[in-house]
Amino acid sequence: MKIFLISRTTQQVITVDIQDQKATSFSNIRVEGLISPYYDAYFEKDGVLVPYILSKLNFIKLLLFTRYYQKYLVNGKTLRPSTTRTKQLSFVYLTSNGMNKSLYRKQMWGYFFGKLVNIFYPYNRPNLVFEKSSDRAQESGMVYFEFVTEKYPKEKNYFIIKKSSTDLARVKKYTNIVMHGSFKYFYLLIRSKMFISSETPVHAYFWRENMGLTANVVRTKPYVFLQHGVLGFKKLDNMFYGDRLTAPIRLITSSQFEQYIVTENLGYDAKKVPITGLARWDLIDLKRERTNLRDKILLFYTWRPWLDDVDDETFATSEYLSSINKSIQLIKQINLDKEIIVMMHPKMQASLSEKEISNIRLWTDSDGPLNELMSSVALLITDYSSLAWEAYYREIPVIFDMFDQQRYEKEVGSYIDLNRIPFGSKVDSKISDNVQQIIAQDYQMTEEELQEKGMYFAFQDQNASQRIHDVIQNIDLRAINREKRRLIVRAAFRIIFKR
Repeated sequence: MKIFLISRTTQQVITVDIQDQKATSFSNIRVEGLISPYYDAYFEKDGVLVPYILSKLNFIKLLLFTRYYQKYLVNGKTLRPSTTRTKQLSFVYLTSNGMNKSLYRKQMWGYFFGKLVNIFYPYNRPNLVFEKSSDRAQESGMVYFEFVTEKYPKEKNYFIIKKSSTDLARVKKYTNIVMHGSFKYFYLLIRSKMFISSETPVHAYFWRENMGLTANVVRTKPYVFLQHGVLGFKKLDNMFYGDRLTAPIRLITSSQFEQYIVTENLGYDAKKVPITGLARWDLIDLKRERTNLRDKILLFYTWRPWLDDVDDETFATSEYLSSINKSIQLIKQINLDKEIIVMMHPKMQASLSEKEISNIRLWTDSDGPLNELMSSVALLITDYSSLAWEAYYREIPVIFDMFDQQRYEKEVGSYIDLNRIPFGSKVDSKISDNVQQIIAQDYQMTEEELQEKGMYFAFQDQNASQRIHDVIQNIDLRAINREKRRLIVRAAFRIIFKR
């Protein structure tokens, strides 16, 4: 039987043969020419391509035991059959995320013992704290973990981190550190009662490992979303909507302005969106900040989702690359007494020539935590990054270089009107004009910006972690877990028995 694999992003069509409709046959297909990460399967009926819908048995197999059907390819990537929510057969083609047979065995035993202990000893379950890809220890997750470890040492809180992390040295002094991929790690994914993180639960697990028993536990685990920046310039994924099973049980905010965005746009009750301030800002002493030597100009551009799957040739001719490069060159032409620092996506960095990056410094995670860098920044230039809000909190002038605003609003979206940004200046024609204006202001914010700062930051102290802890202590997890179990059962019946 012939099936047609169609890329979700590029619409590339690949024709393959399958021997029969067993799940094992899906993992044994011979296919070449894959370039995108996700493909959906179709078959031809009456001259029209229609979705290939799995049987209920195959749907359950691929949903719960997807790893069993994964194929490791000679090019270092993996191909595995999967399923969508509508039971359509799909395929995931990705670089290996590090999940191998040895880790799979650890996961199996960790899942078994975690479930067993939870049944016979459902008390004193710990919290798991982590940051981006379980590879960082420099944001709100780590700040909160350090706070509760030192002030409330009897509470059980563990921090997940990878052995390869450049931040590993800074956390080794703590005993409750869990190595990502260890048996203890897999056990605690199941045993823990709650996640606390500046990222979504998938960052506690393996990249794009979204099927299987453990993956389903991770995806539905109650979690407190600490956030890594203030909401405003970028819309959240629909997994954050208040009525979703994947929504956080508490979403931390920094002001009534931000709380209003969440309650109005994401459907949360105000009590689930507490105003505490961000934990990472506990590291910021504003009085000291104002006297710091600010000798750097930071350019921080966010990535674009529509560039995820394009080839190198397409990226080389993209508006994204040309616009950012143009801005960098214009800034370099100004007679500055500051060091120019550039942070951007690795693909962007790799695309700039040595001449283009001369006299600037490319900053990566290995150069140090971003919060430490920010303490010496005199001017931030960005597009839509939430880092702009931290700059505002630190009283650092901001220039917004929104060169692709129309497409960004259409494909990503913003909660605020990008034509009326609440602070900073927006590039109108040449970015060098905006920079010259900031230089004329001696790298200071305007009086109006300073006066309105209180509208966007309810607290400007170093007690956010304590307020967050108070919120967490008052969460009724029993009621939340009852509701989650009800939603899981309902979702399972709806997916399995839906025709």
